[in-house]
Amino acid sequence: MEIKEGKNMKVFGKYGLGNILKILLQIVFIFGISILIIFPIIISNTNISINPNIILFYPNAICLLLIIYQFVGLFNSLKEENPFCKNTVKRLKASQKISAVASVFWLFDFVFETFIVKNTSILVIIVLLFMFILFIGVTIALYILSELFNKAIEYKNENDLTI
Repeated sequence: MEIKEGKNMKVFGKYGLGNILKILLQIVFIFGISILIIFPIIISNTNISINPNIILFYPNAICLLLIIYQFVGLFNSLKEENPFCKNTVKRLKASQKISAVASVFWLFDFVFETFIVKNTSILVIIVLLFMFILFIGVTIALYILSELFNKAIEYKNENDLTI
């Protein structure tokens, strides 16, 4: 499989970087779903005592899988060499909303671990706070990106009409 065209890596098309990333995200998506399904079965069949706070992991994991699913669709448009379409904006906005929900879940996890469980592990507190701030940033970035793509589509449509 030839990926490079001369010295520049190809982004669009069947052998482009977008398609390779799409396949990688599909593998991660399937692996993630498998873990979410198999994890409770493994725990119930062993004598391992698991922290009940692990339940808080599931909403965050589901949000991450939904974002991965949206990005698989985004990379599919790169494979089809059509990134400037309404579907791209729709997927970016959906990812932005999912990311906002995930940030709320991370905030809830932070509050739960810090104030309700009274977890004194500074590492846990820092990680949860970092994840909350990270997902707020991702939400803002996806919003800006969706607006940029929306504007680019408007300009593309105007340009198509003038030609």
